[in-house]
Amino acid sequence: MKKGFFSIVKAETLRMLTSPRLLLLTLAIPVGLFIYYFGLLNQGVPEKLPVALYDQDKTKTSRQLARMLNSSPTLDITTEVSSQQEGEKLVRTDEVLAFIIIPSHLEKDLFRGNNTQVVCYYNEQYITAGGLIDKAFRTTVGTFSAGAHINNLMQKGQTSAQAMTNTTPISIDTHILFNPHTNYSYYLNLSLMPMSFQVVVMIVTIFVLGSVLKNHKGRELFVASRGNVWVAYWGKILPYTFLFSIIGFFMNTLLFYKIGIPLLGSFFVVNLYLIVFILVCQLMALFFVSVCSSLRAALTLGSGYTAVAFSFAGYTFPEEGMPVSIQYLNYIFPFTSYLRLIINYAIKGISIGTFELKYIIAFIIFSGMGLMAMPLYNRLLKKGGYYA
Repeated sequence: MKKGFFSIVKAETLRMLTSPRLLLLTLAIPVGLFIYYFGLLNQGVPEKLPVALYDQDKTKTSRQLARMLNSSPTLDITTEVSSQQEGEKLVRTDEVLAFIIIPSHLEKDLFRGNNTQVVCYYNEQYITAGGLIDKAFRTTVGTFSAGAHINNLMQKGQTSAQAMTNTTPISIDTHILFNPHTNYSYYLNLSLMPMSFQVVVMIVTIFVLGSVLKNHKGRELFVASRGNVWVAYWGKILPYTFLFSIIGFFMNTLLFYKIGIPLLGSFFVVNLYLIVFILVCQLMALFFVSVCSSLRAALTLGSGYTAVAFSFAGYTFPEEGMPVSIQYLNYIFPFTSYLRLIINYAIKGISIGTFELKYIIAFIIFSGMGLMAMPLYNRLLKKGGYYA
């Protein structure tokens, strides 16, 4: 039995290391994706988003407001237009992401204490950019408005402290938890890297297990394993499990040490979770290979299953806002449980003993599906392949 197992491991390791296709799938693609996401989001927070300005007032006060807007880390006034139509056209053609209008008589209205409006048009199709522009615009104009109001009160005889109190009688003290820098690299890379990684794990495992059946070499594997499907399965996938674990260690090192995502748990435990996640994905791959009638069907279902997992994970859209049926549907993907475990343990610092059991139970169920598919895979090996 040991001889059969090690002979399968040795043959599969040699195949993995000498096949350009497998090296591309198992090594080059995931590492390339990690480096791509790291470079794409390396800045952390998008800055200097292009904005057009239409200053109808053209006074010292309006120019001061324009300078304040331009000095915001988020906004970059790249164009000044001479009409509202020109500014709207720039937004529609994506030459700028926002268009700000400073109304005429701004200075006069402020000195007289009258209400006035500064308008900002932005493209909400770009959710992240739109939200950042809206926040920066509101903050800057709010600060400018408060300053103007304080000056008016001081001109009426109030002290600076009195004017400040009358302008903002209630102070706000906010504390951002777990991602205090609102760093998009922290937020997105934590999910995008393992998301793309699990797709690679699923596709490679399906290809490795299914190509035996497609090429009608199942009988050879059955004989080499001495009729033991456990030997056949683990002998085929262990080289990839080992390689994926190394790649996963590289991914977590990149996330928590190079990118600098806050880590409140043990790095060892984080990697242990990842290895369990890899094993669960590989068992799910066995399930797809065993229940499908061809390698093509298994690859289609497996890749589709992992690709849509991000949409149901409740990461960018909170789970609490989803319909109840969708909230339960989230847990049919291993990625949901893995991501929640990592966030709770590594980011929030919640101890292992206080985890919700549903994540662990979900992993057990997924593993059980793969284990129950073992007899089906064994039957296909005996037949020699899908169409033997």
